[in-house]
Amino acid sequence: MATIRKRGKSYQIRVSCGYDVNGNQVERSMTWKPDPKMTEKQIENKLQRQAVLFEESCMNGHVNSAVKFQEFTEQWFKEYAEIKLKAQTIRNYRYFSDRVYKAVGHMRMDKITTRTIQKFITQLTKTPKIDQHGDTVEYSNPILKWNIKDSEKHNE
Repeated sequence: MATIRKRGKSYQIRVSCGYDVNGNQVERSMTWKPDPKMTEKQIENKLQRQAVLFEESCMNGHVNSAVKFQEFTEQWFKEYAEIKLKAQTIRNYRYFSDRVYKAVGHMRMDKITTRTIQKFITQLTKTPKIDQHGDTVEYSNPILKWNIKDSEKHNE
């Protein structure tokens, strides 16, 4: 069941998504801001609809844009990579994932832009002695690419 709180001119919708492996409650939230031209009745109806849609989205495991890249990537490794990719590919991706996490792991998925990724790749190519064969870029780029694609698919 979603809980709704008025916060100034917007509303916070909060949903419990169960418990994690440590027994802590997992909650997701979103903010919805009504159009200023809406009547009180229209706001209430639209707000209820938004709450139901958000709750369904959370229960179906869709990505909340507030998820950090590292958390999303670890989920991707478990749910996709370990099933679809070869063991050596996974080892290579895991080896280079620390470098990717340092650059963008702390960022929210909805805040990562093409420019962010390009800056990271440019930095890798300029860093001396990381690796002499371009493997760092070759293995770091797919980690970013697969996760961004998967995130976009869930947010459609």
